[in-house]
Amino acid sequence: MPDQKLIYESILNEINDLKNKDAAAVIPYLVEKLSELYALADKYQTKIELMQAQLEHSELFFSLPEVLLMSRSKLPYVLINAGDLVPPGENFYEAEAYGGVGHIRWTGPDRINNFHVPVDRSSERIMRLKIAAAIKPQVITSIKLYIDGQLITYEIEQQDNMFELIATLPVVDRVQDTLISLFVPYLFSPADVDTSSSDNRRLGVAFHQLEVM
Repeated sequence: MPDQKLIYESILNEINDLKNKDAAAVIPYLVEKLSELYALADKYQTKIELMQAQLEHSELFFSLPEVLLMSRSKLPYVLINAGDLVPPGENFYEAEAYGGVGHIRWTGPDRINNFHVPVDRSSERIMRLKIAAAIKPQVITSIKLYIDGQLITYEIEQQDNMFELIATLPVVDRVQDTLISLFVPYLFSPADVDTSSSDNRRLGVAFHQLEVM
């Protein structure tokens, strides 16, 4: 990067040369240099905003909690519904009735949702996580799933407006709960997509059910 003093001296020399030749040309010259400076600043501001947006939606800005040691019994089958009296996990809004399928809970206002699941992992298990809706469709395919802090792959099945994320949980030999983490990188508010809405809650996806069997 050029030295600030060198740039200053170069511009000063050009101004002095112009003054000696044509004093009236100094003002247009300064305007041109200011225009170049504003254009350059705008260009870098755009780049900075893009980088900030990319970082905001990356996993660099969240950390998974440690899996807590639990003394409760581990079960061969666990079903967690959005309408359960006990909240299904961390980072959920209140339960809402949803059509004829029961209840949903919107995720938010943060991007990471944790479920502490007391499932017996002495044999391979299948996890099925049902999502009833998302503020924007592209949110579904951007979701990342972590099992005990490890990123895993999953399949998506769709029936009408219900999306089901399906993954295999490998065998492990330990006494901890299984930590299932749902990372939703893009959050929106209803007011973002509908100018007539006054709902400014930061929402991710509408969680319906988690089943591990």
